[in-house]
Amino acid sequence: MRGYDEGEVFRGLAAEQWAASSVTDARLDAPYYRDVIREQGGRALELGCGSGRLLLTFLAEGLEVEGCDISADMLAMCRREAAVAGLTPTLYEQAMQDLDVPGKFRTIYIPCGSFVCVMDRQEALETLRRCREHLEPGGVLVFNVFPVPINYTEPPADNFPTPWQASTSTDLPDGHRLEVAARWTALDRVEQTWHQERRYDLYDGAALIRTEIRAGQGRWYFRNELLWMFQLAGFAPADVTTTGDLTLRAVR
Repeated sequence: MRGYDEGEVFRGLAAEQWAASSVTDARLDAPYYRDVIREQGGRALELGCGSGRLLLTFLAEGLEVEGCDISADMLAMCRREAAVAGLTPTLYEQAMQDLDVPGKFRTIYIPCGSFVCVMDRQEALETLRRCREHLEPGGVLVFNVFPVPINYTEPPADNFPTPWQASTSTDLPDGHRLEVAARWTALDRVEQTWHQERRYDLYDGAALIRTEIRAGQGRWYFRNELLWMFQLAGFAPADVTTTGDLTLRAVR
C-alpha cells in the first residue's frame, strides 16, 4: 500500500484553480514540447496533463496527443475545457507509475516538473520503465525537473509548519474567487523530500463560502541520480541527454 496520496493536492477546489489559471497561462514550455512532438511525428502522450493546459493547445494545432493524469477532478476540468473548444481528447486516469494504456507512442512528455510528484524511489524508476515500454523504437521520453539548492552544512530545519503565505488569487468562470495560501510542513535534505499544504478559500464577493486544505509533496532529483535511473530503466547511457535547466531526453 502506498504511503502517499499523490493526487490529493489536485482535487476539489485545487482542480478548479488549476483549470482557471491554465486559461491565462503563458505556456512558456509549449514551444519546446511542440518541437519534440513535431520532430518525432505520430502519437504523443502527456503524463500529468491536468486540465489540459498543453494538451488542448496541441490538439487545437492538429497534433496527435493523448493525456493521462492521476486526478479525476483535473480530467473533468480538461473535458469541460475541451468541450468549450470543440475538442475530444483521449484521456486516461492513472498514476504515471501505473502507466498502462493502449498502443505505443513516438513521444511521451511530462511537463511542469510533475515527475517529482512520484514519491517512492522504486515507483519513480517504474515510471521510467513503463514509459520506455510505451515508446516505439526511436521514440523519446522527455521531461523537466527543477534544480533545488541544498546547503548540507545547515542543520535540518524544525520550525514546521511554516506560517501561511498568500499565493494566488484566481477568478473562476462562475464569478466566484479563489484565494490560495501555502505553507511548508516538512523538509528532509537527506531524503530529498518536501511536504506542503495549500489552503483554498472560495469567495462569493466578500463572503467566504468554502475552505479546503490539501496536502502535497515532492521528491527532488539530481542530474546524475536521474541518469543512473534511466540506465536502470533500460535506456542506453548514450541515448540520454540533459540540458542545464535539468530537462532530460531519452531515446528508446
